[in-house]
Amino acid sequence: MRLADHSAVSAAYALADQDLTRALIPRIREETLELLRSAAPVSPLLLEEVLASRDPQLRAALVASAALRGEVFDRLAALGDPALAVSLYGVSEWERTPAQRAAVWQGAAATSDDPGWQGKEGLVTRLMTVKGKELLEPALLSPFPELVAHARSVLDHIAERAARAQLGGHQAHHSPPASRRHWRREPGTTEELVRDLRDKDFSGEIQLPTAPGAVDWERLVVEHRAEPFGAHRLGVLWVHPGCPEELGRGAFEQITRTGPVGATAAPPSSVLTQTAVESDNGHSFARLLGPGVTSGAFPVDRVLREVAPARKVLCALPGAHEGVQTALVAQVARLGGDFAPWRAVYAMLPRFSGTVTELVDAALAETPKHRGKPWPAPKGPEFPSRRQPNGRAAWLRLYDAADHPTRCALAEHMDGRAIQQLMLWHRPSDELRAHIVQSRGPSVLAGIASDWQTTPEVIAELIPHNDPEVNAALFVNTDLTPAQRGHVLSGRRWQDGASVDTAAADRLPLTRTLVHSVKESARRPWLLACADSGDPVLCRILLGSPRAKIHTRALELRMLVRLWERHGPDAVGELLDETDFPGRKQIKHPLTPKTLETGRAALAAETDNEGGLAVLRAAAEAAGSAAGRAEFLCEKGAGIDSDAWERAVELLEEEVGPGPVPWAELAAAHATKPLHDRTLVRLAPLTDCPAALAEDAVAAGLRLSHPEYRPRRTGKPPTASEMLGKLPLRVDNGVCRWLERAHQAGQVTLPEVIRVGFPAQATVAFLSRALAPADSGPTTDSSPTTDTDARTEEIRAARREVAALAAEHLADNPEGWALALRLIPEFEGTLPDLLLASGAVVG
Repeated sequence: MRLADHSAVSAAYALADQDLTRALIPRIREETLELLRSAAPVSPLLLEEVLASRDPQLRAALVASAALRGEVFDRLAALGDPALAVSLYGVSEWERTPAQRAAVWQGAAATSDDPGWQGKEGLVTRLMTVKGKELLEPALLSPFPELVAHARSVLDHIAERAARAQLGGHQAHHSPPASRRHWRREPGTTEELVRDLRDKDFSGEIQLPTAPGAVDWERLVVEHRAEPFGAHRLGVLWVHPGCPEELGRGAFEQITRTGPVGATAAPPSSVLTQTAVESDNGHSFARLLGPGVTSGAFPVDRVLREVAPARKVLCALPGAHEGVQTALVAQVARLGGDFAPWRAVYAMLPRFSGTVTELVDAALAETPKHRGKPWPAPKGPEFPSRRQPNGRAAWLRLYDAADHPTRCALAEHMDGRAIQQLMLWHRPSDELRAHIVQSRGPSVLAGIASDWQTTPEVIAELIPHNDPEVNAALFVNTDLTPAQRGHVLSGRRWQDGASVDTAAADRLPLTRTLVHSVKESARRPWLLACADSGDPVLCRILLGSPRAKIHTRALELRMLVRLWERHGPDAVGELLDETDFPGRKQIKHPLTPKTLETGRAALAAETDNEGGLAVLRAAAEAAGSAAGRAEFLCEKGAGIDSDAWERAVELLEEEVGPGPVPWAELAAAHATKPLHDRTLVRLAPLTDCPAALAEDAVAAGLRLSHPEYRPRRTGKPPTASEMLGKLPLRVDNGVCRWLERAHQAGQVTLPEVIRVGFPAQATVAFLSRALAPADSGPTTDSSPTTDTDARTEEIRAARREVAALAAEHLADNPEGWALALRLIPEFEGTLPDLLLASGAVVG
């Protein structure tokens, strides 16, 4: 048999007089020990009995909770009982406060001659081996000289050690100079610069001195010859305009691992060529060549004549450098405006191992073989476009240096991928871009819509071209807004910054790639855009997709309206009669029965010449109105998931559009039929929630907090009093939280709890807290003992009623009281039923 909860035992002792208390202790000893160990209120009579007894078990049980009971701890400490001292004092450093430990020694003063203090398990014996400050500082107040001496010795040693550590820390601490922050250093002299360059533990930025003559370059060369600087440090030096060539070569050679610097070092051109050859993707080579050319360490003319291969050199040259542009203009001028030499350059670039100058020479020699031929192995745009240092990118680097007429002429021959990379990465002039669009059509701009990082400005620039290929690329590859996606799938034209009504015959066709991408997509925004398309194929894709579902009736009806507007009533009828939606496993039609009924009513109205489209439009407008939004929120916002309301709002904004919470319509719906409890609770914290809804949300929250309550979507919800008599209560850790909330909210009264609340264990757990005197134990903020005089009188009346019930059925018979406590854990009836049954058994 389970033991009674300590709240029930506490309530029994609270009702018992002194004689009954003494009689109950041996009869319900296990329950009493559990009560004393807990934080539940202990009646004054029981406390006096325990303190007056010499029962070690009872006292030890009370010690276990003494720290939670304030005055009880002081009274136990004042007993001076060495058997309780260890538990009262605490064996871990932070288990007790210094004041509590001092109280133990104060009580020990009267019983210091008791051998238990210094016995094998005594407190003094234990502390003599302790080295902790928190345990020994209070021991200075003890009446035991040897313990005091031990404590003083240990504490003095701790203090000395702390003083030495503090002094040593001050001596070891060196503040860095103000100019030497941990992430950046600014040496003022060459000596400081050398130390910073040698500091292997520093990986931050070094700012070279800017004053004229502040850097002794000869000294740095000598230092480097004695012990080479690291590659990263050499990089800091060689980008400086005054850096000697020897240090620059050292940077190149260390990075390419060609050996140490010496008198026989190779010239920079060979070092760069080796770097270019060894660089798989060209990026490491670009990081060397670009800054070198920009700083002047590497003359551009020499780079074009001496460094190879040409493809990597062209891709690595800095684009905004004036000298680079001038040198490239001179090279492409040799190629002229005919496509044949340019084609030769492109064909040779991937495998050509010579320099840029040698490449142009070779291309001119091969020109006759390329006359009259188209672009080699043409390719279309790629999505997303990859910016790679390949032959096409190198060719475009030369193309950028050509004059405008030559670029216009060459554009006639370039493949789609070259045009795409030109538009994306090379920023052609407005005149060149206009010429390309005019000569090749607006679809050539589709390559610009390359990836998800395409900016809104570029998107806004491309949409007005009203080109199917461009629209398809925008839809599939860029982050369009929902309105823009709906526009693309609808085939409407874009004019003056907006999607305009377009006759069905003038609408833009959808490319096969776009339709396939939508069909295979798992992106909900892509699929929802089909509802505004008016396209029967896209409508079937949306309804058949297992990855997206229409949740609002407003969007279902809008889809039928758009389909009717574009393809007429027959297309709507075919969709309503459709039985096969590939991708769906369910047999029933994906549209809701109410939408199917509305659609068929519109078709019937069209047959009767009453305007079926007007019927559909009116129904769609009503579903998207404030009343329709309120209806949807009431239905979806009452879900069992904690975020059901937020999810309902998201769905509404996604499928119908953003809008304020329809408070007036929600309040009207609640007045007609009470809203679901979960909906009320989720509405209450929102801004501008009407007072009537917020008030009813309090009762709804109370109902939902009952562990046995299951809300229904229909019917009037029960009151708290009705729930009290129908649903069993639950106790968690000795507390019936639902009853506490219900009573605090004024939804149930104490007499109701006493008479009809069940099981008895839950009502007793509640009453033991609700009826406890203010000075008998801890209370909570919700405790009725802090309320108004009327509440106080209610408590007194309830105490009298409980006492009368106990006196009526159990009187002073300790056997009856003990039996009631034995029965209560499994008893399913009310408190009066429990007392009646217990009295009948023993009486």
